[in-house]
Amino acid sequence: MRVLVTGVSGFSGCAVARRLASAGHDVVGTHRRDTDFLSSLRDVRRLELIRTDLADAGQLAGPFDAIVHTAATSPAPGVDVATLVRDNIGASFALIEAARRWRTSRFVFFSSLSYYGRIAQDVVDEATPVRDPDAYGATKLIVEQRLAELPAEFSTLALRLPGIVGPGAHRNWLSGVASRLRAGKPIRAFHLDRPYNNAAHIDDIAALIQTLLSREPSGGFGAAVLGAAGSLTVREIIDRLALALGVSAKIEEIAPTNTSFTLSSAHAIARYDYQPSEIGAMIDRYGREIKG
Repeated sequence: MRVLVTGVSGFSGCAVARRLASAGHDVVGTHRRDTDFLSSLRDVRRLELIRTDLADAGQLAGPFDAIVHTAATSPAPGVDVATLVRDNIGASFALIEAARRWRTSRFVFFSSLSYYGRIAQDVVDEATPVRDPDAYGATKLIVEQRLAELPAEFSTLALRLPGIVGPGAHRNWLSGVASRLRAGKPIRAFHLDRPYNNAAHIDDIAALIQTLLSREPSGGFGAAVLGAAGSLTVREIIDRLALALGVSAKIEEIAPTNTSFTLSSAHAIARYDYQPSEIGAMIDRYGREIKG
């Protein structure tokens, strides 16, 4: 199968491209910049790397049997709404139109829990209502809506993702905790005694995508919330990660700035054979992966 993976200079796209090429797919990986992730892919067999802006996706040498769209611009200092709209909506729409011309049969979209906006319930699943998403979440919502308008053209799965961990993970709560622990800094956190499973390991996500591509496309649009199996309290998560890293944890409780919730991956497990790591085992593994 010929597969296009976008955003291979990023943490998630790099891991997915490597996994699919190793499984025997012919992978084309797109990127806009050079990174250490990209450098690690240069000698991977069955993987072609192409520097391009997805606004020019139609210029790529298709067709592709499947697309895994991981590329996105995340909120950060200096990233304004216009940039988020251009990079996350405009580029995605260009890619979708190219996929229609290529008659691509499968489309996997890396969405986000930010899709839901303000979450007010204890357990998040696919039916959780959308309430006032921020600009980033709105870009994910709009791209999902566009894909949902094309059920006859693609077998689409939007992965509503939490923080993703693994070697090189960054810009999420767990990776931030790990950085502070390794630097000997205190961890300021809230909801310390509430359950937490709001993370997924990149290898579990890549394995799910590999499984999806091995099956006949089912048609239509689907969405799936992905999280870890089981749960631990926030305090237990911090202490366990500190133990895995071989450091001590100093925890400072602060006033909450949002609600506490856990994730239900029941639909992803039953419908798509997602096999999430148990949260404690995931924390232990993540600590080992980044300890050196």
